[in-house]
Amino acid sequence: MKKRIVLGTILLAILTGCGQQPQLNVNAEENNTKPQVEQNKTAPKNEVVSNKEDLNKVNNQVQSEDMIDTTAVNVTEESVNNNQKIAALLSKEVVHFDFDKYNIRPDQMHIVKEVANILKDMKGNYTVRIEGNCDEWGSDEYNYALGLKRAKTVKNALIDLGVDGSKLTIISYGESNPVCTAHTRECWAKNRRDNFTLLP
Repeated sequence: MKKRIVLGTILLAILTGCGQQPQLNVNAEENNTKPQVEQNKTAPKNEVVSNKEDLNKVNNQVQSEDMIDTTAVNVTEESVNNNQKIAALLSKEVVHFDFDKYNIRPDQMHIVKEVANILKDMKGNYTVRIEGNCDEWGSDEYNYALGLKRAKTVKNALIDLGVDGSKLTIISYGESNPVCTAHTRECWAKNRRDNFTLLP
């Protein structure tokens, strides 16, 4: 009887010891693995936040560049449209001269003033060519020189009216660029003229 009690006590002690040993190992393993799991959980969050910030920066930069590009395109289109309107206005302005003369007639001075107002309202860089023309009377050399005088006279008048002279250039076509080819007084009067061209 006593032997059974002693054996039972020893067996109970052994079983108790064996039952506690694995529990300590499990706890140790849990303690060792928890920090790693927590670190693994937190690391991706930081990476996600960083990636979102980088993505936002890239998006903001792209949007800014798109706005700049759009603004540049709008400004360019506006400038082109404005220049086209001015070119159309200038092409309608013609200063006529008397036979063998290069002074500006009183009845033509209002046209010179209109051209001056157009040019003074222009913004940015531009160049306007004043083109002197003649009728068919006289030699080619004489008409070339006369056309140049007519262009120069109008250029000086525009400068006196406040136009920047560095934006004006002159040329003479002599009798080589008629707008009317009939051999009549009316045609000759139309050909004695200055035209204006806005250069690209």
